Amino acid sequence: MNDEVNRIREDVSQQLHRVLGDRSLATVFQPIFGFREGRMLGYEALVRGPEGSLIQTPAELFAAAQVENLSVELNLLCIQQILRTFASSGLDGSLFLNVSPQLVVQRGHDQERAARYMASLGLEPDRVVIELTEDYPTVDFRLVHESLMLYRSMGLRIAIDDLGEGFASLRLWSELRPEYVKADKHFVTGIATDPVKVQFLRAIQHIAENCGSLVIAEGIENAADFKVVKDIGIAYGQGWFIGRPSENPAGELPEEARRAQADARLPVIPAPRLRAGTEPRAHDFVRAVDAATPQATLGALRRRFAASPGLAAIPVIGTAGVEGVVSRMWLDLAAAGADTAALDARPCLDFADRAPIRVEAELDLAALTAILVESDARRFADGFVLVDRGRYLGMGNCRDVMRSLQTSRVLAARYTNPLTLLPGQVPINEHLARLLARQVPFCAWFVEVDQMRGLNDSGGFAQGDALIHGCARLLEEACEPGIDFAGHVSGGRFVVLAQSEDWKARAHALLAKFPALVEDQVPSDVFERGYFTRTLRDGSLSVRPLPRLVIGIVPVLPGVFESRHEVVAAAKRAAEAAMERSGSAIHVDEQHANAYPQSLLFGQP
Repeated sequence: MNDEVNRIREDVSQQLHRVLGDRSLATVFQPIFGFREGRMLGYEALVRGPEGSLIQTPAELFAAAQVENLSVELNLLCIQQILRTFASSGLDGSLFLNVSPQLVVQRGHDQERAARYMASLGLEPDRVVIELTEDYPTVDFRLVHESLMLYRSMGLRIAIDDLGEGFASLRLWSELRPEYVKADKHFVTGIATDPVKVQFLRAIQHIAENCGSLVIAEGIENAADFKVVKDIGIAYGQGWFIGRPSENPAGELPEEARRAQADARLPVIPAPRLRAGTEPRAHDFVRAVDAATPQATLGALRRRFAASPGLAAIPVIGTAGVEGVVSRMWLDLAAAGADTAALDARPCLDFADRAPIRVEAELDLAALTAILVESDARRFADGFVLVDRGRYLGMGNCRDVMRSLQTSRVLAARYTNPLTLLPGQVPINEHLARLLARQVPFCAWFVEVDQMRGLNDSGGFAQGDALIHGCARLLEEACEPGIDFAGHVSGGRFVVLAQSEDWKARAHALLAKFPALVEDQVPSDVFERGYFTRTLRDGSLSVRPLPRLVIGIVPVLPGVFESRHEVVAAAKRAAEAAMERSGSAIHVDEQHANAYPQSLLFGQP
């Protein structure tokens, strides 16, 4: 095994020396696209070893050079060959040239010689961007800064690669103030479905705006990510969707990318959602309360209670751990009319509740609440003892937990409806505000599952919830992915913000699928009959209709509405008009549909 490893190492070494001697490197260029300009900013140069060799990929090539202590020699060869190839390629725009900070600080690598070499190639310095690669932590920041300032004085510009990989790249950004920063592909690939990546990229963009830098988002691999990156306001993009590395790269976007660039509709930005695990845990309610020893007197505890009016109970801790809790309320009751001197002399453990509410610190909010609601009123008022694997941490107030539970549920419903998992009121408002601010045409739907009482009375609320959940899935199916937005307001009420051109066909398809959803939730004879019947206590017969779906639609054109509240109110009125008809129905607000010439409306019937 060792002989085989040694043989491979020897082969790699020989191939590397042959490459350096023969200068047998291939150069490819990957396009970098400007979203605002609508054209290529330039190209990043990448090198390849001989095809089929053990050092064909850049990673293999530079790893071999590192082992052989030939990194500087290889970097110099790459730079010379890239500059020569780019100068003769006829490509427009800038050249992004990968350079290690280790090379930048090399003595003898002087700027005058570099300037003369570029002049001999007919390559203007302001077309070259020095793109600093990894190894930031291993170099002297001061030397890198001084060297790069000399190159910048020649007219070259600076970019920092793989921003976000560590603190060092952020420090270099702060000190160098480069013209470009490259957001690492980790924060870009899949951004259309990841709200966390959206927040990271927005943060990078915000810092860049305040530092005078332009962001290049790496790793754009599909149309959805392309549109979200563009919508965030990132200046430039790079990735296979824009163009793959090639010896002869295209100067224009491929067809699918051109369509994405020309699409004026706003992408649906994934919204943060409150997920399981984000709610508070028991340790979040800890209050520092010094414990008493079992031998402490009740008089000492009474004095502590008198000094701290907000203190409800004091834990008693001995060698065996938590041995009980002394309650202010019960101690006050015992002291009323009693011989206080005798009472104060007693050890506190004699008066302690030996079975207090005791919870582990990592208990989640739902489990903690379940324990508290099952406790008696006295213990609820005293609070609970928090422990971490038996070790006392402090006391918790039950009212704090109840307030947190209420707040958590309200917030969860505002961001994500717990029944359907669709975006709640906050994301609905945010997306609606974005559409109005960008002045793009869209349709606002107000969708309601109406006449639910018969189903709830007959089958229970579980069946009603199942129908609402199924309707949410139909709404998602009716939306064009990444373009149309569906949110859940409350109960059986939903909002759709549609930019799809075939919005009317999508609404009618949704309406056509709804009866099958109802059929799944009611007995077959009820569905065939078309209504529920129920005998009341007085013997009379109650008749309730089957649930129906009503959709009110308002086409929204720039300048027609001033606020999101007006849009929602108009959509609600359209839904109310649909309710005036029998059965499931759609009503389109023709007044607003005709507010502008028909040529400005999309999705004409």
